[in-house]
Amino acid sequence: MEKFFAYQKDSRVPCKYGRKCFQTNKEHTDKYKHPPTKDDIKVDTKKTTRKRDSKGKVKLSDKTNGESSNGDHGNNEERHNSGETNDMEVPERPEQSISTFNSEPNSISSISNQQSSTEYAVPSTRQHSQQQQQLLLTNNTLEDCSVDDGIVPCTPTLFTPRRLDGETVSSPHVPSSNQVQRFTFVGESQPSHTPDSSDREQPDTSVQNVTDSDYLKTKISELFLVDEMPKEFYDLWSFCKRQCSTHPEDALLSVGLKLVGPYDVLAGRMNGFNTNDIEKTVLHWRYYYDPPEFQTIIASTGSEFHIGYYRDAPLAPPVYVVSNDSSKNCIIQKLGKSLFQALRKHLQSMDSKVANTLQKKILAYEKRKVTDILEGRKCDPVTKTFHKAGIVVPYDSKTDIGYRPLSESEYTLRKLLRTYLEASECKKMEVMDKLQPIINYANIASDECDFGTGFELGIDFFCDGNPDLHRICKQLLVTAYSLLRRPQFATIIKAHLNNRRKGPNMSIL
Repeated sequence: MEKFFAYQKDSRVPCKYGRKCFQTNKEHTDKYKHPPTKDDIKVDTKKTTRKRDSKGKVKLSDKTNGESSNGDHGNNEERHNSGETNDMEVPERPEQSISTFNSEPNSISSISNQQSSTEYAVPSTRQHSQQQQQLLLTNNTLEDCSVDDGIVPCTPTLFTPRRLDGETVSSPHVPSSNQVQRFTFVGESQPSHTPDSSDREQPDTSVQNVTDSDYLKTKISELFLVDEMPKEFYDLWSFCKRQCSTHPEDALLSVGLKLVGPYDVLAGRMNGFNTNDIEKTVLHWRYYYDPPEFQTIIASTGSEFHIGYYRDAPLAPPVYVVSNDSSKNCIIQKLGKSLFQALRKHLQSMDSKVANTLQKKILAYEKRKVTDILEGRKCDPVTKTFHKAGIVVPYDSKTDIGYRPLSESEYTLRKLLRTYLEASECKKMEVMDKLQPIINYANIASDECDFGTGFELGIDFFCDGNPDLHRICKQLLVTAYSLLRRPQFATIIKAHLNNRRKGPNMSIL
């Protein structure tokens, strides 16, 4: 009988083959439980009969020495003595429950009362024998338990079974598996925890609800058409928060700098923009000579000097931190692989007491908090172009496919573009006749998979800055970006050439 109790409290899944299962491997036994055999739960008991004394009290007496109240009982006992009785036979349930209060005449309960209250109290001298009689099960019970996974073998009326919602269950059988999973018995020493059904039906809020940081990262990518910003971008924002908790974007105003561009998303100043405003948002703090690869994040308050990230591809991490002063030229200066390094380098050039103090704070924070910097370029640029930052395109040195030099040298091209800018209207056509073969050569190169050639010529036209060449520049760069599978840069250059502005304030807010 102890094996039967152990089977009941076992939390493993009942094996569908039951006692007929032949698998003995550890993996199977660790996952499934098997019901005990008939010999394990055999109990040697004696049938009892009820008699009443003169006061009407119930008196139990064992049927021994062949006593029986009728012929059927005699036949049953004869079969029991001859060994033909079923080992799993369940004796008759008493018609009346027995109470511990001997002096009260109301201690004898009816069958209807027994159904509502399933707890029994028996005299201590016969308690063990009475429980053994109630725990006997039939062969059919075990067979059913071993086949149906939704039914857990249980002892009728030994405990008070309750549903998971706390409601008492009068039937000794477990409800269907789609209602509840198992019983919770009152009085178990270690009740197993079963999650509430309402908890199982609720969706996983941690998956559905995104955090603020995830939302801001996605917002920056959507509004500026670039990959996620590197970790040091957010480290600088945290540093500025320590300097000015209310307006971190203004923490560097003491040295004439402010955080702009994607930092305005972190500051909550671009909440009204969405993907329908891409033609505006890609121009936010985009200066006159900023190619699509340049993204401004720090701007000067008194000039057109600005610092930003340089990307070779829109969906790739930045490779360098660069700077430019569009009031002077189109040249892009490389400052390093970290924003903190670039800021310290710029503050050293200022040579002021405030700049030196801020430089020390940045250096101390950088040593404690900043762990990741930019990786730089993984391949060399195929050419420098006019802005000196260079361009990177897929190039196979064995087949010499991907890039070919322009038909004219950089010096000759600069001279022609300067002549075209200074020429009168009647002489512009003569200069264009000299530029047209260079353009045709770049188009032919693009047709022959040398996409870098048209890309280089388009960037050179862009850096020249002549509005009369915007149409040719757009055609060259949109074609090159499309062939290089950089459509985000194609969208940026089209928006920029349609609304190319000069000045220190490039905000769209």
